[in-house]
Amino acid sequence: MIMHKNQERGIALVLALILMSAMSVLAASLMFLSQTETYASMNYRMMSQARYAAEAGVQKASDFLLTTSKYAPPIAPSDPLFSSCTHNVSPVLCGGNPVILAAAKSPGSTSFCGDKTPNYPTSSVQTAFFAAARGGMSAGNASVNYCAYATLTTIQVFDSYGGSPNVVLTWEITGVGSLGGSRPATVEVVAIVEQPKVPANNYAAFATDNTCGALTFDGGAQTDSYDSQLLNPAIVAVPTMDLEGGDVGTNGNLNISNNVDVYGNLYTPRSGVGSCSEGSVTAITESGHATVHGGIVPLPTAVTYPTPPMPANNTLPLVDINHVAGACALLGLMAANCTESGDNIIINGLGTQLSMPGIKLSGTHVNIQLVASNLPPAQYNFNSIELTSNATIGVKATTPLQGVLVNVIGKDAANVDVATPIDFTGGGNTAVVGCPTCSPFDASMLQFLYAGTGELKLAGHAAAAAVFYAPNAEVVFSGTSDLYGSILGKRLHETGSGKIHYDRRLARDFYVAGHPMVGTFSWKRY
Repeated sequence: MIMHKNQERGIALVLALILMSAMSVLAASLMFLSQTETYASMNYRMMSQARYAAEAGVQKASDFLLTTSKYAPPIAPSDPLFSSCTHNVSPVLCGGNPVILAAAKSPGSTSFCGDKTPNYPTSSVQTAFFAAARGGMSAGNASVNYCAYATLTTIQVFDSYGGSPNVVLTWEITGVGSLGGSRPATVEVVAIVEQPKVPANNYAAFATDNTCGALTFDGGAQTDSYDSQLLNPAIVAVPTMDLEGGDVGTNGNLNISNNVDVYGNLYTPRSGVGSCSEGSVTAITESGHATVHGGIVPLPTAVTYPTPPMPANNTLPLVDINHVAGACALLGLMAANCTESGDNIIINGLGTQLSMPGIKLSGTHVNIQLVASNLPPAQYNFNSIELTSNATIGVKATTPLQGVLVNVIGKDAANVDVATPIDFTGGGNTAVVGCPTCSPFDASMLQFLYAGTGELKLAGHAAAAAVFYAPNAEVVFSGTSDLYGSILGKRLHETGSGKIHYDRRLARDFYVAGHPMVGTFSWKRY
């Protein structure tokens, strides 16, 4: 049988065409894939540029709201944010609409960011924000603009430590970043800026200084804790202490030696144990048998405590009270505000602050009793206080819900700083009288405030229940007497064997505004 092969002629050409077509399809696919990768990279770059721009808007708005020279937070009740707005809802409303600050959409623009209509009741604040929370820059051949608007979500008003009103705010900030050019992109970033309310007295002892030995215990001291609200007021015996909760803290270094026992934690932004130097501040330096029985708890940043208000000084000269008779006249007080009975000088502000000169109680067992009131507590201002001869300064109350603030100004009659505005080295205890339902160990009922930089000497012949708040002062705690309460100073040096028993009630009753925080970021692209 004869085969005719000329029927297969041209098959190579057909196969070549098929292969060429397949190669063309593959090449086209690779080209499209390469182009897709290019577009994806470009989109990612554009998205990142727009997002970074939006974050810049958040940062600009946060800087405005957290810098007191640019934005002064409102103080109730005089600020229009309280007088003309509804601040007990979220978001805060003015005229039925949310309170909003809005910046310009871009540099030179008269439109508002996010097309939001601002609704802040103080026009000067809105004007400043309009100019501050926006900006722009070049990004290759394109331009990047950013802006922000802020919505006030909550206002919390509280009586800050020291008796003055304080306010903490929560803002929701939206930053808008936009990339111009032939392929524009826009990204929104939302963040929450909030300022917490934190306990003013959270430690047995705290030193605000950031140096070596800011907090020094080199005697036989001990810190521990108790809760005065759990005590039976009918029992005046010394309460049983819990060997925990006596926390201490400092922005610098704790130096303990000899037989010191800290039954609690050390709170500090510093780290490391051992030798401390100016260029290398460690958290703790220990020697002898001194021990922190808790642990070192790192603080995220240094703690800032507000300086208490400093009233004007009294222009009467220092009064040396060595007997009760005639003391009210020496203090410059009217009969309605001051009475004398036995060994007691009873001072009553009757709902108003009383301003008194510096006093030195040098008479044996001369006692000043300051009449307390409900919140806000009664406030009495002294240029300075010195106790000798077992004299006392205490509280006269009728219920445990009352208290006294003693604001020590630290100035003499000529407005000159007093080196030692508080000196208790020769005095007796600080007592609570006239209140059968009050615990004598309730430290919240007697609080000493001092704004200056002088030295406080806290020691006496008997135990005291009180709080000392002096964030800028040098504090020396000496002797053998115990303190039931809390001490806060710039630097604190304990040199004796007296113990500091922290009253845990203080952490629940007295607050200050804490550090503002920016967080809870979210974003979207459109």
